[in-house]
This record gives sequence, C-alpha cells and structure tokens, in this order.
Amino acid sequence: MKKILALLIFSCSFLVSSAQTEVMLQGFYWDSYSDTRWTKLEGQADELARYFDLIWVPNSGYCGSSNNMGYMPLYYFNQNSSFGTEAELRSMIATFKEKGLGTIADVVINHHNTNGWFSFPVETYNGETYQLQSTDICRNDDGGSALTEATAQGISLSANNDTGDDWNGCRDIDHKSANVNKVVKAYLSFLLNDLGYTGFRYDMVKGYSASYTADYNTASHPSFSVGECWDGSTTIKRWIDGTKVDGVPTSSAFDFQFRYRVRDAVHQNNWALLAGNASDSGGYPLIYQENYRPYAVTFVENHDTEKRANDNQDPLKADTLAANAYLLAMPGTPCVFLKHWLNAKSDIKRMISARKLAGITTTSTYEQVASASLYYGVKTTGTKGSLICVVGKTPTAYTAPAGYTKVCSAADYIYYLDNTTAAGWQAVEDQIAAEVQAEKERQEQFEPYTATVYVKADFTPVYFYIWDSNNNTQLNGNWPGKQPSTTTIDGETWYYQSVSITASDYYFNIIFNQGSGKPQTDDITNITTDKYYTATISSGKVQFTDVTATVGIVAVQSDRSSSDGRIYNLMGVEVKQPVKGSIYIQNGKKYISE
Repeated sequence: MKKILALLIFSCSFLVSSAQTEVMLQGFYWDSYSDTRWTKLEGQADELARYFDLIWVPNSGYCGSSNNMGYMPLYYFNQNSSFGTEAELRSMIATFKEKGLGTIADVVINHHNTNGWFSFPVETYNGETYQLQSTDICRNDDGGSALTEATAQGISLSANNDTGDDWNGCRDIDHKSANVNKVVKAYLSFLLNDLGYTGFRYDMVKGYSASYTADYNTASHPSFSVGECWDGSTTIKRWIDGTKVDGVPTSSAFDFQFRYRVRDAVHQNNWALLAGNASDSGGYPLIYQENYRPYAVTFVENHDTEKRANDNQDPLKADTLAANAYLLAMPGTPCVFLKHWLNAKSDIKRMISARKLAGITTTSTYEQVASASLYYGVKTTGTKGSLICVVGKTPTAYTAPAGYTKVCSAADYIYYLDNTTAAGWQAVEDQIAAEVQAEKERQEQFEPYTATVYVKADFTPVYFYIWDSNNNTQLNGNWPGKQPSTTTIDGETWYYQSVSITASDYYFNIIFNQGSGKPQTDDITNITTDKYYTATISSGKVQFTDVTATVGIVAVQSDRSSSDGRIYNLMGVEVKQPVKGSIYIQNGKKYISE
C-alpha cells in the first residue's frame, strides 16, 4: 500500500521535516450527483490510485433531500447522502484504502441545519445519543435575527457570541459549548475510525476560532487536515498559526492566492504575473513563501470558484491545461479539480507522472527560468531530479538548456525533465497508452440496452420529465414532460417509461410531477438500469422511495428464471453485460452484479 500523507502525529505536530509527495483530487463539483456517486468513483479506483494519493469527497451525511451537496448539514451519523448509501460509501473508502488512496472527508461544522429555527435531529451512535441544542447556537447568529426569533418563541440560545464570521444560511454553532465539542469529536472519530476516512477538509474555517481546529485534530488524529480559509495570504497564515499546538501548525490551508494569481495570468493573458519569490509579503501565495510552503494546498479551480459563472473573473475559461501544468510542477500539495481531470486525463496523468519522477515534494525549491507576458517558465528541483515547466501562449519561445528532454506538451504548456530522470518516461507513455486502449475496448464491447423506470403514485395526473447525460438533452420535451404508459404489476397500476442506454457512460435523470406549478420530486439522477419507485405527495412535494430491490423481482416472468446460466434484468430481458451494482436474475435467483 502506498504511504498515505502523515502530516500529523499523535501530539498533533505537523511533520514539516518530512517532505511529502502527495497529489490530491477534488472528486466533485457543484451538482456532480452522477460523476461523484460512490459506486462510480469506486469503479475508477485502479486508475485513480495510479496517479493520486488523496481524494477529497463531498460531505457524506444526509442533509434532508436527495439533491444536496452537503453544505447545509442536518445529520452527522446518517451517512445515506445524495451520492449513495452508507454501504456504498464504506465500500468505496475501503477499496480506495486497499489501493493506497486516502479519502478526505468534507467536514462542515461551522453551521448546522435544523427542522425549523432551533430543532436539531436526535442521533444515536454506538448506543449513545447525540443532539445539538438551541443553547448551542451562537447568540449573535444571523446578525441577531436568531436571537429575536428565539426570544419570540421563548427559547434560549448560547450566552456566547460567534468566535468567527457569521453566516446566515444555517445556525452557527458555538464551539465553546461542551455539548458541541462532544458531538463534533464523536463525529470526527466516526469518520476516521468507523467509516475509514483518512483525513479532513474543514469547510468555512473563518466561521470559528482556529484553536478549535487544533483541538479537534488533537483529539481525532487525522492523517491529513486542510482548512478552507477563503481570504488573502495574511489571513490564511494567521489561521494556520492559530491551529498550532506546541508551536507547530496542526493543519494546512488552501492557497487561494495561488489560484487567483494563475487565474489573473490566464484572463489577462500576462503570464509574467506568475512571478514571485520567497518574500513574506501577505500578498504572495503561500507556495511562494518558504516558511508556509509545507502547509499550502494549491489548486486552480474548485467547486465554488467554478460555480461563479456570472463573475467576470471566474471560473477559468481558457488555458486550463497550462494552469494545471503550473500547479503540478510547483511544490506544496496540489489538488486537481474533477472537471479538469475528466476533460484532460491523459495530459494530467503525464503532468503527475513527471512530478513524481522528479520527486517534487511539499518543500521542494524552485527558480524562475523565464518571465514574459506570453510565457513563463519555472524549474523545480525534487528529490530525484528536476522538472522545467513552461506555460503560456507561446511556450515554444523558451529554449530548454542542455541536459533536458521534452517529455510532454500541448499548445499552452511544455514539460522538460533532466535527461537522467527522463530515462523513465517511456514507462509512463506505455501505461497511459494501455489505459487508453483498455477504455477503447470497453466502449467497443458495450451493447446498448433499455432501462425502464416504474412508479406507483397515489396521485394523478403523473408526468415524467426526463433528461440525459448527453448535454442534458430532454427526452420527454419541455417541462413538465409527458404522461407515461401504465401497466399492472401484482394487481397494482404502475406508470412506466423506457430509455435506451446507448453507451457505457450514458445515463438519464427523471422528475415525477403533477404538471406545471404542481408538486414534484427532487431530481432522480444517474439511472442506468430498471428502477421501481413509489411516490406520494407530502407537504406540497412529491416524496419518492426506491423500492427496486423489493418490487422489481415481481415483474420477472417465471419462464425467464431459467437454470441455463443466462442473465436477465428485473424485467426479464436477457443481458449480455451486467452493470456493476445493478440487480439481475440468474438461475432463478436475484443477485447484485459486482
């Protein structure tokens, strides 16, 4: 097994003396309910583990709906989320761990959602009951409006004000509270010691004192910790220093100024903006400052910056290969954005491979070798060799010195390795070529089939609004879609519609609804096999339950349950290539494909 990043020891001292080589993948983006399904990520474990050491996934707790990215947490110990069941989560984490890939949990503890203003759910874990109370809510939450409402209802809040920034999306919880400390520490222990997570990405750490991150890390001992302190370098460094125990930081932080410097170079078409030095100036990215370099988690895009489509400066709209090339050539702990990975796997694989061949670490040194408006070059020296990265509109304008070999390139970047290190490059190309060929063969072997969705609803009319993974193509016309056909299963009426699955990565999504302006379900996504649901209207919304495992078997005709070894889906249609995680019939018995 690969060595997972050991940034913390039991006294919670950061191992700055031991340079680390890890590369992280952010395994999600906003609304990535299909690409980030636990089963889908687990199916990519071999490929991911060859290039990444850590994968950061969304908050895996149940947040009250089937379409929730996790940033308004409702439950800590209920781990059936928008990305899959707890069983699927455990399987994914275990598979990743077996292959040396550590899973990083998204820990959202600045705030907590409620049922109403002040009612938190009761949870039981290992025989102990946990519940946040109204007295765990910061007294000045929501700029004082929470206190006004609490007074009107005769409810008590904490006597303590927030120790950080206020946020009015949920209730800000008081980390001075003994009950909050108890619940949070139990939750973090559950993530690490029961579910098997490797470490934590702490959300919105400006919302509470950095000393609490130090306390939580000291109690739980994660192998990796990074905080989202979305601010300038001066504030980020102050937060890192605030996590110290015995004079040593217990957490790294995202290097937002690194990201913004790369963004500005791209958008202003001025690559000289990447220039920097080891100055301790607050305006410089952490990665440019030797004392904070070991604590810098660098990135060029994340779920939040990519989502800001209306901002003229965000997201990155061009030169994403150049941005990633610079990211992966520099020291620190680089974090690759999932969309970039999916859109440019072969290039990013080469970048990561070059980084690892050179042995670039969190503390590696680098020097500028070229700086102009149209291109910028940097040489980073690792433990095994040197890598020269040139990025910009005209990277070919730079001439590498003698003793270096160009190993990979595109229109906006070039990588050179020193000749000794470059001797191992052919193995990289062979591996990538084998992966490309394997994917090609997998696609060629795919046989199209039909997936049917059934719903038993206690209301009429019923409409199916359906769209697919092919540029969100509408399959049933505009909203609210069309009324489906009906059939009888075990004496009951079911509505159904079939969709052709035309490729191995094709899926469709559906919403059950009563018509325009009427109740509807949340999005039901990533459908690739026959599915059965029940639907009922409650509180002005269509609530649905997946009953495939208990109802689907009824639809299989007895004459299809033969003992000849052939495989059938739950509608009795013979299947040549079972899909992992789906339910099938073989020799008269139901099983889940693995």
